[in-house]
Amino acid sequence: MGIINLIRRLTIEQWLAIDAEYLQPEKKIDAKGIGSLVFMALMLAIRRYYGRASFFRAVFGNGIMSWPFPNLWAYLYWSLSIFVFNFLIPALFIWLVFHEGIRDHGFTLKGIGRYKWLYLAMFLVVMPLVLIASRFPAFISKYPLYRGAGNSWTEFLIYESGYGLSFVALEFFFRGFMLFTMARYLGSYAIFVMVIPYMMIHFGKPFAETIGSIIAGTALGTMSLRTRSIFGGVLVHVLIAWSMDILAILAK
Repeated sequence: MGIINLIRRLTIEQWLAIDAEYLQPEKKIDAKGIGSLVFMALMLAIRRYYGRASFFRAVFGNGIMSWPFPNLWAYLYWSLSIFVFNFLIPALFIWLVFHEGIRDHGFTLKGIGRYKWLYLAMFLVVMPLVLIASRFPAFISKYPLYRGAGNSWTEFLIYESGYGLSFVALEFFFRGFMLFTMARYLGSYAIFVMVIPYMMIHFGKPFAETIGSIIAGTALGTMSLRTRSIFGGVLVHVLIAWSMDILAILAK
């Protein structure tokens, strides 16, 4: 019964508190709501087709072979495209359409201290799973996404810096912009709506990681709305992602 009560405190009670804090019952369907959802879909579609490393290679081809670390540039372009389409342009949208700042959509450090023990617990739960996964060929063959990350410290640090920046942008898009916008209309249901496209961007990764993104997305979404900050999720996400790459490099 103690475990059941703890689970209820961490889930149902948190979602009810989110409904009370964010949901605006008088909020009806309007142009801002529809426009925001269409805009989110466009950002995801444009980045999917024109923000990938493969698109960069198709455009520049052999023209980059004379550049330093020629295979690295495509992944820096990929990280930059995530920053542009999942952070920069959505930030402008928030400013121009909602007349708000990115702080109103979770881009602030204030508040994460309230649930710091939950973020720590989440990291400690996931890391043993990452350690186990790092022993399997499917994991080792997938990470790092840039195969040359282990060639030198220079390549490793440049790639991982861009990789870390991409997680800041992704957390802002899904757990900030998308979540805080929809919570006005849907309350805590916004978390589960957000999790669907978030899970879909993991297609192509190991199945266990894709399924895990549903659990992680729900947990991080809940904590983002409760703390009004995305940065606890950013910290957990970046540390786990970097750990995965380091373990894969060591395994190779």
